[in-house]
Formats: sequence, C-alpha cells, structure tokens
Amino acid sequence: MSDQFVQQIEPEEAFAALSDETRLRILQVLWKSDVQTVPFSELRRAVGMRDPGQFNYHLDKLIGQFVIKTDGGYRLTQAGKHVNGAIASGMYTAHETLDPIVLNHLCQNSGEPLTLRYENETVRIGCDSCSSCPSGWEAPIPPAVFTGYDRDEIPEAVSQYFRTKVQQVINGFCPFCNGQMKPTVELFDTMDGDRSSENESENPSRRPLDPVILFDCQQCGTQSQVALNHALLLTDPLVASFYCENEIIVQERFIWELSELSPVRVNIESQSPLQLNVTFRVEDSILSVVVDETFDIIDIDT
Repeated sequence: MSDQFVQQIEPEEAFAALSDETRLRILQVLWKSDVQTVPFSELRRAVGMRDPGQFNYHLDKLIGQFVIKTDGGYRLTQAGKHVNGAIASGMYTAHETLDPIVLNHLCQNSGEPLTLRYENETVRIGCDSCSSCPSGWEAPIPPAVFTGYDRDEIPEAVSQYFRTKVQQVINGFCPFCNGQMKPTVELFDTMDGDRSSENESENPSRRPLDPVILFDCQQCGTQSQVALNHALLLTDPLVASFYCENEIIVQERFIWELSELSPVRVNIESQSPLQLNVTFRVEDSILSVVVDETFDIIDIDT
C-alpha cells in the first residue's frame, strides 16, 4: 500500500464487526434505503430492534469503517457498499449449477460444437473431444451474473462478463482488491503446460510459442494471465481497426471466438529484453505488432 495511506484497522477487527446478524441487517437497510442518509429512529425501526441502547451498541461497531454518521443520520461507506455488493452477488450464499448449453460455435480442432458448463462457481467452455480445446475458456463467475437472463441469453452475458474482467486486468486493476497489476510478457513453455491462472483470467490451450501476459497484483499478490493475442485484440484500437477494415468486427465476436483471429506467427525479435513480433493476417492483409516484455507496443506495421 502507498505510504500516503495508513491502515487504520486490522482486517481481523474489521471482519469481526460483521459477525453479528443485526449489523448485517443495518448495512442492508442502508443499502436498500431510498434516501442517502437514514435517521437513527427510522433505521432502528427498519432493522426491527426495539431497544435503542442495544441497537446503538451494534451501530457503533460499524461506524467509521462501514457506516458514516452525519448530522442527518447514517449512510454507508464504500466498504459498506462493497459488503452489500458481495452479499448480493451470491458469492457467499448461493450455490448454483446450469445444465450444459451447446453454443453455436465450433471447436477449431475437432469441428464439434462448444459447450458452456457452470458448476462450482466456474464457467468452462470447450468441446467434448479435445483434451485442451483451443477455443476453451475457464473462469470463476459469481451467480449474480446469470440473474435476469433467459437461458438463450446466458452465452452473451458470460462473454461480456469475461470481456469486462479481462479488460480490467489489462487496464492494470486487480479483479479482487483493485490494486495495481503489473504485466510481464512470457513465452508459454510446453513443459509447463499445466500452468493456469489463479483467478478469473482465461486458460486456453496454447501452442509452444504462444506468448502470455502475466499480471501480478502489487497489493494482494494475485496473478492473472491473458494470451497476448487476445490482449491485443481486446485493447489495441489499431488491431481492431485492421480487422474492421477486413469486415471483421472484433467487438461483436464472442470472446471464445477470438482464437479464430489468432496471429499467423509470433517471432522473437529480441530475447533480452524480450521483444515479440505478432503478425495478424486476413487474406492478403497483414498487420505486425511489436511488443516488449512489459506489454508496451514498440511498433505497428501494416
């Protein structure tokens, strides 16, 4: 954590303040209130506690970290909002599974339809034939992501969720703590083929020279990984423009279709420091992108 910020309370103390159901009800009442600031008496009635002294005891345990006291009453801090958001996501309370959904997309290797499966809070996309499907994706997704969607709308919702979370990582923010994530480009090693992300980034199979970007959180230590070609397709406007000029709209593709737009080759221009030339091709059109080990783009050539 930056020296500009001082930790005012230990994590154990903060979470201990949430150990009573009355305190959780207080947070949820403030969360659902139609007004930003709720007076003491109104808050007590909504929580359903008759004894003002007992209610005040529990409320005091939340003030500072989860609740702010003002002249007009009480409102949530950002931490209080995040607690309610975590509860609403179903991450701690729901356990859901979905019947497999056969997608309207085919595996590049086997030609069989891809299937979306959800269990143990994880979405897995792949075909039934390949041990390592080149179009495969695997990532944890909280149950709330599926709320309100019909079954035929779930693939689109999952794709957009994947895009959002991968984009967050590429933009440098940890999906867990929002801390700074620093990228390092590495070449995938076939001898280390079981290496996988510890959280919600993708984990498709890769050819031996397929590069990945490892994102390390400087705050909580989480590591995420994203295929370099997917990162370029999702974030670089010139790469997206190249495909658009060839009548391929990257933004309209399901995220598991990005493997169909994989580069035709990846050349190592320099080992130390690492520099890679990633070449995309559509018919006779070619785009070459040179990136360094920190995912900075050195050069683009069409």
